[in-house]
Amino acid sequence: MRRLAAVGLGLFVCACGGNAELADAGPDARADAADSASDPDVGDAGPDALVDRWVAPLEPWQRMPVADYLGGALLTSVKVVTVTFAGDDASLVTRMQTFGDTITQTPWWTATTAEYCVQPAGTPCIGPGASGGHVVLNETAPTSLVDTDDGSGSSVVQFIQDHVTSGAFPPPDEQTLYQIYFPTGTTITFDGQKSCSAFGAYHYSATFSVPDGGTVEGAYAIEPRCSGEPYITMAASHELIEAATDAHPGKVRGYAMQDISWNRLGDEVGDLCDHTWSFDTMVESTFTVQRGWSNASALAGHDPCVVAPTTPYFNAAPESGKQTVYLSVGESADIALEAFSDGTTPDWTLSGVDLGPYFGAGTTLTFSFDKTTVNNGDVAHMTVTLSKKPTSAWVPYAIDSKGNGKEHQWGASVFLK
Repeated sequence: MRRLAAVGLGLFVCACGGNAELADAGPDARADAADSASDPDVGDAGPDALVDRWVAPLEPWQRMPVADYLGGALLTSVKVVTVTFAGDDASLVTRMQTFGDTITQTPWWTATTAEYCVQPAGTPCIGPGASGGHVVLNETAPTSLVDTDDGSGSSVVQFIQDHVTSGAFPPPDEQTLYQIYFPTGTTITFDGQKSCSAFGAYHYSATFSVPDGGTVEGAYAIEPRCSGEPYITMAASHELIEAATDAHPGKVRGYAMQDISWNRLGDEVGDLCDHTWSFDTMVESTFTVQRGWSNASALAGHDPCVVAPTTPYFNAAPESGKQTVYLSVGESADIALEAFSDGTTPDWTLSGVDLGPYFGAGTTLTFSFDKTTVNNGDVAHMTVTLSKKPTSAWVPYAIDSKGNGKEHQWGASVFLK
């Protein structure tokens, strides 16, 4: 999804797809050099030779799904046009302008976006952005706007088009992102869902007419006033990295995770690091920003949300082939969970979290473990039981790892037979 969902006083985001058995795990993942060396067809190939990925079982972290490139547009050199209103708080307007001018030249931006490139050529990749200028509208902000998935009846799109036509907004091009900060008192309704209740922010695109008589598919990010700073910049950073990696989500998708066990809060790179249990945020250049998903970090066995914290990352992966299981009511599945960490860390505890209630399936799963305390290299066995019939055929759940003040989860699913 593109919309930043809101839950209680905290606000979190959403994104879609991945290959759980990706061959190339990256240079930091341990390869089975002994098996490669003993294979007469490998010759003197080093331990990173692709054949080694098939000779040896995948390490647990290598089974983590990744965000796939689906062929759509990227903002490889984004130009952020910061749009505010003259009646808004002047100091906040200045902060938002500075944010838009500078945040896409920071180490945080490089870490969260630079590995995402147009495929199969592998270029261009997302690089530093630039300021697209400031627009301070000397008008009263609308009290209500509507947007839609298909663009029909969208007063948000019309609002942008009117300001492009009048010359208030610089005309869009393929790298422009209009980041529009609405003040308190403006409510955005997206497909019947209201801002600051069902969602906190979102990005999208539309076809805009430009002064030369042509049309451009232009990207925009809508920032309702759900809270003050630092929430505003957290939401804005989330939408920025998603717009760069999936510029036209209503058209052909850019990067998205397709594995439904992982994209329960959305399938984009911001969504995958926007957790229900905690905000995965950091401070960059005095601004609170959200970490973003990194395929490279995930497949190297490190925290997939970068810039990664300095504390060791730990998690527990289901055995190969059992991230998704098919059960009849009353039936159980035994799943081996392989614990791993990328550094020395205290023991952590395992549990299962039924996410069915969040997706209309009801509470239907029960979990039991042969042990719940693990550390790097341990294997625990979890039994998941479909205790009653769900109201939908898909029941997502999470394998939860919690310890040392940190919490990480691995997505998994039960399907009704």
